[in-house]
Amino acid sequence: MSPAKAPARPRLLARAPSVESLFIATFVLLGFRLGVRPIGDNSMLTHLRTGIDIARGAGIPRTDPYSFTAAGTRWVVQSWLPEWTYGLAHRLGGFRLVVLEQAVLTALVAWLLARLVRTGSPVRTALAGVVAFAMGAAFWAPRPLLFGLLCMALTITIVERRRSHWLLVPVVWLWVNSHGSFPLGLVYLGARALGEWRDWRAWPSDAVRYIGGFAAGLLAGAINPLGPRLLAFPFTLGAKRDVFARIVEWRSPDFQATGPRVALVALTIALVLLVRWRVAWRDTVPAVVFVTLGLVAARNLPLAAVVLAPIVARALRQPDLPVQAREQTPGQLRLNRLVMAAIAAAVATFALSVFTRPGLDLDAYPEEATTFAEDNGLLGRSHRVASLDFIGNYLQLRYGRSVKVFVDDRVDMYPRAVSDDYSSLLRGKRNALDVLARHDIDVVLWEQDLPLTSILAATGKWQQVFLDEDGWVVFQRVG
Repeated sequence: MSPAKAPARPRLLARAPSVESLFIATFVLLGFRLGVRPIGDNSMLTHLRTGIDIARGAGIPRTDPYSFTAAGTRWVVQSWLPEWTYGLAHRLGGFRLVVLEQAVLTALVAWLLARLVRTGSPVRTALAGVVAFAMGAAFWAPRPLLFGLLCMALTITIVERRRSHWLLVPVVWLWVNSHGSFPLGLVYLGARALGEWRDWRAWPSDAVRYIGGFAAGLLAGAINPLGPRLLAFPFTLGAKRDVFARIVEWRSPDFQATGPRVALVALTIALVLLVRWRVAWRDTVPAVVFVTLGLVAARNLPLAAVVLAPIVARALRQPDLPVQAREQTPGQLRLNRLVMAAIAAAVATFALSVFTRPGLDLDAYPEEATTFAEDNGLLGRSHRVASLDFIGNYLQLRYGRSVKVFVDDRVDMYPRAVSDDYSSLLRGKRNALDVLARHDIDVVLWEQDLPLTSILAATGKWQQVFLDEDGWVVFQRVG
């Protein structure tokens, strides 16, 4: 006598999402919400301007077109591909469409990160996801870094799910042409291979294949409008280590602000989990390498979060933590379906909200002071303006190539002497006036509270012609 068959579950209920899937969808929603913020990141302003110029037919710059201190200096536009997408999005729908592009990217990163933390248990997946997100999301800036995070997450997903190593070829090509963090993908694969060798005392064939696939992707990455120089670009930055040390994101994280503090707590929890359950060497080596990199430079923390995501999930899947699987009732499945619909509606609402507000957030920039300088003929070819580096990014977006800046934040491109001169102005050193004279600067757009303002006021050779309530001041050389 054959056993009685269980009644078939209605198709609609069978397709209802699980509780774990709802947590993953929630993380995607949070990622999308992070991305729909108006753009105010100063680096992104130059990326936007470069992309707009590329989309208009000016081509990818080979030398610096935006400053008078580095005009003609070779500029390797590492992120030409994301910039082209920004320019195309701007041409089709303005800055709001660029914001929507950033939101899609953050949602994709969130989705991949959430899949990497899956444990099979809704509660543990949620815990692993919160740890991974809290560690890195505060550093998800709206710029080509998102492409780097996406490619790192894709690389780890391919390895974790043992997909074909040839899938790394298009991923690495995208990475090479988007962001200079691509060598860290090879660091991850090497660290994982070393850990697997320590576990098994033999080189695993999978690790060798994935490293080979990554190497093939690097070779493919050389096929681009700028050629092989994109591959060499990240390795040229070491010659300016002391200059990069002046930049906040290239220094060790400052855990005083709220976002970095949350990241520190999450990192501590992740390390406790790893030590408590004694994860394998294949996880320990990458974790140690990327945690170290994250503590050396804040810009590496979001990449470290992606690397740690599947490791934390494995720690939470240890055998001494039993999973109590429970069949959900039809009512619970209907509720899951309603929750998923609500999440989808929230994503749609956030997407529509992008088109109801400005695509740029320029409150931190001297718009009023810049307008004054423009209206009074203090900008343009007849004047050389010195400003803070992030103001240089703002001027580039606002005026393109028609107003040449003193500096911006592209420290990899500027000659060391220019970076040193900017440091003298920023810190108000004794040679600050000599720097202004040597570069024929006759207008200074600065913050009132910085030392240079007092120096200019004391000389009698500079006249303050503008001051706004936010503390932005414009000085003009007398005579």
